Amino acid sequence: MGVESAIYALHDETDVVESYFEALERSHDRLLDVICASPVEIINFGENVHAGTLSPDLFERYHLPACQRRCERLHEGGKFVCPHWDGDTGPLLPYARETGLDGIEAITPQPQGDVTLKQVRDALGDQMVLLDGIPAVYFDDTYEIEVLEACVHELIELFAPRLVMGISDEISSTGDLKRVRRVGEIVAEYNATSLAGQSALDPGGDP
Repeated sequence: MGVESAIYALHDETDVVESYFEALERSHDRLLDVICASPVEIINFGENVHAGTLSPDLFERYHLPACQRRCERLHEGGKFVCPHWDGDTGPLLPYARETGLDGIEAITPQPQGDVTLKQVRDALGDQMVLLDGIPAVYFDDTYEIEVLEACVHELIELFAPRLVMGISDEISSTGDLKRVRRVGEIVAEYNATSLAGQSALDPGGDP
């Protein structure tokens, strides 16, 4: 149907579209039963959320209640739940902690997206996990590698340990794998320093 036609349909044929939403929800409920009974521990909603196609009004009216219900059910099954928000997310980030989600994957910060890392940190708070966070454009030679390195350090400073570092959204065909390795080196250095600090604080603890 496409976004434009769907918006018109939601306005002109509200009852029909909402009936479809209800049927879809019932179908998803059956899937949730299967997922909750499975050994899978991490569930990702591959929904490609973008504020340009999902306004705060539509998000609050339809998306948020459905997300809350699904998260509640999946948490009963012991699952970690995260979605894929890879578009512009500024208008929707204020809802993040209302969703029931454990974390959010692929939020794309400036200059590729519309939010700063500080805005993301403020929205997620101390409980939610950020998955990814590095703008994919930083892996191209459009930007100096020092810009990438500064971003990685800022991510660690703002989000660690509630961080699964990765690329928001995906590296392009022109991305430099040497830059990917450089990210790994910075993370390894941070992990080594953190472990050393923990050992110094608790010298008699387990290695």
